[in-house]
Amino acid sequence: MAFQHDRRYKRIFSQPYFIQKLLESFVNEEFIKELDFSSLKRLEKSFINDDFQEKESDLIFSINYKREKIYLFLLIEFQSTVDKMMPIRFLRYITEFYESNRRLLNEGRFPAVFPLLLYSGDPKWTTEYEINRLIKQSIPAKYIPNFQYYAVCENEIPKKSLVRIKNAVSAIFYVENSSPEELQLEIDNLFEIIRDEELAVKQEFVEWFDNYLSGLNEIADKKTVTRKIEDFMEAKTMFATKLKEYEEKLLEQGRAEGIAEGIAEGQRKGIEEGLLESARKLKNNGMPNEEISRILEISIEEIKRLT
Repeated sequence: MAFQHDRRYKRIFSQPYFIQKLLESFVNEEFIKELDFSSLKRLEKSFINDDFQEKESDLIFSINYKREKIYLFLLIEFQSTVDKMMPIRFLRYITEFYESNRRLLNEGRFPAVFPLLLYSGDPKWTTEYEINRLIKQSIPAKYIPNFQYYAVCENEIPKKSLVRIKNAVSAIFYVENSSPEELQLEIDNLFEIIRDEELAVKQEFVEWFDNYLSGLNEIADKKTVTRKIEDFMEAKTMFATKLKEYEEKLLEQGRAEGIAEGIAEGQRKGIEEGLLESARKLKNNGMPNEEISRILEISIEEIKRLT
């Protein structure tokens, strides 16, 4: 179970968009606002030995901060017990990174590394954040290692906050913070959370969610949950595809005929037809009229007239 979870998370958080939303929405540090996310790039861990790679579920990225390159180390933790050695693990990783990348040494200093823990286990995270809290202060403090990591603990984030944040990462955390029974009852909340995301992001989330559901045995009506998500995505995809087809067709006609008014009117009709076709599909699959109206932003009266 933990292995599958780590694979799902490593895949989704290997993508720059999800890392950006994780940092912007869940890391309360001022320097995050000044990161140049257009420069965000995932790095391969070729410098880590094989034994270490097998033990760690981690990702490392480079990104520009105030025109200088820094590094982000994301450690994904999913265990039934809390690891008291977490500060040591982070410090070991960073020193290994520096040791194996001496070429990064510039004017006597290595670039900064931001250590970020993403914890999705069930027990409350109780491990110390500062490494010097694990060491007896029996000698002068200047000889005691001083190091701290940042933790995003999913189980400490209220679900109401996740609904308010409204992006794909908060949707993932919402799923992780829900029991199978809650997922069945609150599936519409997921529509609301990811409603404003781009289609490609929605598709990535649905793929992650489908994989998540495949690992659960507790959901009795898993098909209904999956079908609601698929219907939602199919309607959006259908509408986007039809809209693009209409736009291309109308632009071609417009160039041939040179009638701008005809293009504008045709576009309007094409959009309306695409919306109604999507609404008809959702209605035939049993989605409530109110939900269809909210998703596609057309009136309930129009939906009732569809057959």
